Amino acid sequence: MSKLMIRKIVVAVIFAVLTPLIVASLMVSPLISVAISGEPLTTSNLFSAPGMPLFLLILALFGLIGSFLSAQLVPSRRRRYRSSGTVVEEDVEDGRERGVVKWFNVKKGFGFITWDQGEDVFVHFRSIRGQGHRSLTEGQRVKFNVVQGDKGPQAEDVSALR
Repeated sequence: MSKLMIRKIVVAVIFAVLTPLIVASLMVSPLISVAISGEPLTTSNLFSAPGMPLFLLILALFGLIGSFLSAQLVPSRRRRYRSSGTVVEEDVEDGRERGVVKWFNVKKGFGFITWDQGEDVFVHFRSIRGQGHRSLTEGQRVKFNVVQGDKGPQAEDVSALR
């Protein structure tokens, strides 16, 4: 289990414990006068009131479940940064060339694609479709446009294929 998941569980448990305590303290607050059987609710008779312990337990369970579920809906920052921003497309004919990634150095931001015609084509990370961290993996099928660079053919408008 990841540290992030443990942190989410701890926050959910704390929220589940605090929610009924806050509700109970509001119920006995002089600002909100709650009476049961004609008697004002106080801290001493709060838990002896009919159905109150069950109410607070259910409130705690709903707090736990709600907090945990909402934590699952929030994307993890780590996951967002680690995932590739490279566009992945279906292989439909659009006039672009096809090839396989020969190698790609993520740290340096460039690599080579072996064109289906057999020639190696240089690729820079700026030429990869997408946002954020764009990279390619060895053996990945890609499509691209070929332009003639200073040192030979260069791939532009690169996207990964499904």
